[in-house]
Amino acid sequence: MLRFTGKSQIVLYFLFLLLLTTSCNQKYDEEIIAYQEAHNSGDVEKEISFLAEDVKYEVVDQWNVTGKESLKRRAEIDVVLNSRLIFTDIKSSKNKVTCKVEEQNDSLKMFGIDTLYYEYREFIFEDGLIKEIKTKMAQESADAVQDSKRVFNKWAAENRKEEFEKLRRERILTEDVVLKWLVLTRQWREEMDKEEQEEESKKEVEKVDLPNLPPEGDIDSNSTTQK
Repeated sequence: MLRFTGKSQIVLYFLFLLLLTTSCNQKYDEEIIAYQEAHNSGDVEKEISFLAEDVKYEVVDQWNVTGKESLKRRAEIDVVLNSRLIFTDIKSSKNKVTCKVEEQNDSLKMFGIDTLYYEYREFIFEDGLIKEIKTKMAQESADAVQDSKRVFNKWAAENRKEEFEKLRRERILTEDVVLKWLVLTRQWREEMDKEEQEEESKKEVEKVDLPNLPPEGDIDSNSTTQK
């Protein structure tokens, strides 16, 4: 049992505890930044080195996955999609780090979404490794994704039915499957862009000024413009 002989020793002891806690929080901040850098550089091995073997990952109201190997496969898919993460407003508290997140990747671009926003992402550490990750997508971003997917699914079911159904039956999301989805969404995006361009062209034609003719009732009976 520790015994203190004076107030100065008590103060020093609590200062030591404060410094120790601050040091741990700072270390976890640095871990999260390093994790982000590994993700953005496509270094899968480095990225998963921050994770515990039984790590849990949850996107609130959407999906969840457990296990380091499962997240490794998702990290490999993120490399194929050229995924980029931006962590902001990073805060530490004991064994937890929270932040806001912005995400960009090729699949989102095909859906016309430049950046996906998350309200928060929470990292729980245990024994120096990330034990749990919990994140929630901002409602506006979630709605944008759902709206785009709804339009895409309708188009694919009507125009690429066989290919679309085959991809939907795939149980495991492999690199090959992801690339096929990208090809399909790119075809959809090109067709959507073409339709938008044609619509814009029609609007431009409608804007062309017509001859300024007077109302029919105002045309003089001797006018050469009368029909």
